[in-house]
Amino acid sequence: NHKSCSSLFERIMPNGDEANQQLAHPATAGADVSRKATATLILVFFFLIFLPLSILGTSIDWPENLSEDAAYNLPLLLDERPSVFWGYFMYLIYSISFYPMAYMMGRLVAGPSNLHSPLLHIGSNFAALSSLSRSIGLSRWLMGMPTLARIYTDPDASEATLAAVSVSYDMLNAWGGGIGEILGVSIFASLWVVCISLLFIGSQDWPSWLGYAGFVVAVDLALNLLEMDILGIDMGANLLISVILLHLWLLMAGLLFLRLPCLNCMQKKAKEPTAE
Repeated sequence: NHKSCSSLFERIMPNGDEANQQLAHPATAGADVSRKATATLILVFFFLIFLPLSILGTSIDWPENLSEDAAYNLPLLLDERPSVFWGYFMYLIYSISFYPMAYMMGRLVAGPSNLHSPLLHIGSNFAALSSLSRSIGLSRWLMGMPTLARIYTDPDASEATLAAVSVSYDMLNAWGGGIGEILGVSIFASLWVVCISLLFIGSQDWPSWLGYAGFVVAVDLALNLLEMDILGIDMGANLLISVILLHLWLLMAGLLFLRLPCLNCMQKKAKEPTAE
């Protein structure tokens, strides 16, 4: 009985050497949980975009409908009011969730020893500005556009009223699209990608190729600045392509974080003497 109790105690409580190795090893349980939580958040963010795409795509043919005028879109907003609300509401949740995802990803790439890096804090600020800009830009479909739609579809509306609403629609669309797509995506999101890419390249814990891939994503996002009204250069489908590249880059990072501990952790673990 004494031997069996001793054996059970040894299984539950590690000896001193094993406990010291667990304390000294960088891949602690807390770090492992944080890594997996960050990876999960990145993957949730990646898949979250498919909710508004599905809801709005099937109801109002989004995003193709954005190229149509007020006479097409405003009555459509009222006809598909529930789908429009839930689609853009989920899009708003997606935009807001960009910041916590970006913040956690930056901390994971920087590592515990580099959490006070100016690059990390600058990148987090860019992520917050991107999330805020996107949220403000798309909120026009939840607040301003429904009001214009009700005025436009009023049977008693005069021709002058319809013309004024059409101009207001174009202005609100240009303003909201500029804040969300130009500021939120092309400027702030691309600058955040640059900061994270530099952290990847300077890190000994994660593969540097993710940093170089991030530079490609950031450049393509920034190219959408050429579509500003003041420049008037048609970039075609580049906005869609750049957003797809951004999400693929995030998907690769999320899968890497989920499946593997940091490279430095694996190298240190491989150098540790194994028990004979």
